[in-house]
Amino acid sequence: MINTPRGTRDIVGDEANLFEFLVERFKNIARLNGFNPIITPIIEYFELFEKKSGEEIIKSMYVFEDKAGRRIALRPELTAPVVRAFLGKLRGMPRPLMFYYVGQCFRYEEPQRGRYREFWQAGLEVIGEQSIDADIKVINVIEEFLTDIGLDHYYVVGNVGIYRKIMNVLGIPAQEQDHILHLIDKGMIEKAIEYCNKFGEKVVDAINILINNKLENIVDSLKTYVDEKTVNELYGEVEKTITLLEFLKEFGAKADYDPKLVRGLAYYNSVIYEVKTSGLEISIGGGGRYDGLTTVYGGPFEYATGAALGIDRIMLAIESKKKLSYTSKGVIIIVIDEEPRALHLAYSVTRKLHEYGIYSKVIVGKKISKALSLASREKQKYAIIIGPKEVKENRVTIKDLEKGVQETVDIEHILNYIACREFT
Repeated sequence: MINTPRGTRDIVGDEANLFEFLVERFKNIARLNGFNPIITPIIEYFELFEKKSGEEIIKSMYVFEDKAGRRIALRPELTAPVVRAFLGKLRGMPRPLMFYYVGQCFRYEEPQRGRYREFWQAGLEVIGEQSIDADIKVINVIEEFLTDIGLDHYYVVGNVGIYRKIMNVLGIPAQEQDHILHLIDKGMIEKAIEYCNKFGEKVVDAINILINNKLENIVDSLKTYVDEKTVNELYGEVEKTITLLEFLKEFGAKADYDPKLVRGLAYYNSVIYEVKTSGLEISIGGGGRYDGLTTVYGGPFEYATGAALGIDRIMLAIESKKKLSYTSKGVIIIVIDEEPRALHLAYSVTRKLHEYGIYSKVIVGKKISKALSLASREKQKYAIIIGPKEVKENRVTIKDLEKGVQETVDIEHILNYIACREFT
């Protein structure tokens, strides 16, 4: 027997139902908030990610040569492809542009709980808006979605821009900055400090201040290390971070600042955040500002922000809490035999129910007891039984599978009877 490659999996049964439920809810909420869909290829040229994804992502990428000798990568994330698509086809559109997407990503990492080599991301990007309102647009969708599915969550907020501005002033090259931030992101603080030693005591002291100080104290503690222009820029970054924290708390969300949160993607350059849930050590999502990423790919400067949620991790959190009912409650139409008039009636009814947005399907040729048992296992709401006798009398039996009661209803009243009922 041939199995799936390590780190990948088939999504079937109840898990597939949960996956579809989450994806549809996310898409619907994103659309209602003014975001538009964008679909990009699963494969991209390697250089798209090589330019600004960061050492951790680059090391974990699936890369191969095509028949023409070009280096191709399976996408490890979706922000860079969205920026590429924006520069290629959408630069002339009015700002801001707001996108949502759901897609597979690939990273060659050691598989473990909540980490797969093939995984699904549901994300949002806003391009062309400078104000903090762009970040709030993104977080509002995340907040609405996670609240809608009933998943408890909280935010950890940081600001990688503060680190970048200090290291720029202190003369640390961009690639070296990426490595220092990578070590901090992985919790290897001592190694990060040790690595900074080669740049001198001033750099070590500055990084220690960034890691160990409260947000409101950082700028005052760093004034002796930077010029006045940088001090003002740092105050601006602190203000953005405080504004985001205040918004989250006003929204009723739990949120805290963590100076060690820098995230693994090298294109972030200002406010960043991760979304977490109880009972799961890893985050279920995250995002932040990547102003100017467009210039890395040869385009003009654009303000931009975005975030992505890990659908696989959200599924894991939901399944571990066992608190979400995601199966579509609807109607099972049981046709006792294959008498043509009964089949015609059954499929006529199911089409009409679909017009009302009510899930329904037809079961043919099973014993009533087995069909009812199947409907109960699927958590359906009603069963309609149709056979020769029912067709002859123009009446059917409708059974409420949750309450265990049933009624006989005239055929012409089936739709009214079902459509007036609750399906929650």
